[in-house]
Amino acid sequence: MVSIIVPVYKSRDTLTRCVESLQNQTAADLEILLVDDGSPDGSGELCRELAGHDARIRVIHKENGGVSSARNAGIREAKGEYLIFTDSDDYVEPDMVEKLLDGIGEGDIAICGFHHHYQGRDVIRIPEVPGQNGEENFLALYGQGFLNMPWNKLYKRELAGRFDESLSLGEDLLFNLDYLRKTDGIALVKAPLCHYMQDETGESLSSQKRENRLALAKCIWRETSDFYRELAGHEDESGVINARLIQDVLDDVEGLPFDEERTKKEKLEVIDRYCRDAELHSAGANAALKALDYQMIHFCMRRGWKRLTYELCELRAMLVRAKRASVEEEKEAEHE
Repeated sequence: MVSIIVPVYKSRDTLTRCVESLQNQTAADLEILLVDDGSPDGSGELCRELAGHDARIRVIHKENGGVSSARNAGIREAKGEYLIFTDSDDYVEPDMVEKLLDGIGEGDIAICGFHHHYQGRDVIRIPEVPGQNGEENFLALYGQGFLNMPWNKLYKRELAGRFDESLSLGEDLLFNLDYLRKTDGIALVKAPLCHYMQDETGESLSSQKRENRLALAKCIWRETSDFYRELAGHEDESGVINARLIQDVLDDVEGLPFDEERTKKEKLEVIDRYCRDAELHSAGANAALKALDYQMIHFCMRRGWKRLTYELCELRAMLVRAKRASVEEEKEAEHE
């Protein structure tokens, strides 16, 4: 049996779609665990309503503790041989469970592709590896971003650890690294079986969260570097692991124009602190950045050009806002 764990918090508008996609699975032997994480919007009542119409659904009510706490509660209550995690604002293809089970075979973990929905776009992402050896395949999946989440994977329950409830960044990756330490290989299912709905609020981090985020990003960077060193017997020379750290910083920098709580001077100070960080500067010397906007902004930051860095971010923000406006206009036209 497969246990599908769904953390639920403020999900009343999206939960039914998510659960219906799980109920419609072609694989029959499954249970759906809805973990109500103290949601204040009536999602808990909706969980009970959905469970009343399907014996495969079980509801777990708990005090609010965050998504990692909810997933851990689901792991404790799961009865299946396998685990799948699904977020309550996402949904999946009808044959997801069946194809993951077929794909895993006698292995320990299966990873599938997914649809990435954002800014009105549906981008299909499929995992690709060179197939040469374990370390190259790990770097390929890590660089493509396929190891950062739990919701496109099939796990064996007996090998699953727990999510670190003290972290607010990178806990999913650490869960996966811990799991991979117990496995002999990774099975890939080259089909987009999940629909990931990206949050597009455009909100930037508060100063305290920004400091915490950088510290956490460095922690994840070190943990991943250690994992690769254990796997390969040497440091990562490709720049893939360093790139992930730099991308976390660049994501924050690119979000600064959306921050309405700070003055331009304060935003320039944020960029300046990043530019002066010795570990970031060292990692940035060997960071395999692929996206053009990342490359341009990082080029400026490494030279300490904070004003030009911010101007590039403002230009990017204008393009993002224009794209969002265009998407909204298209939606309004469709409804007329």
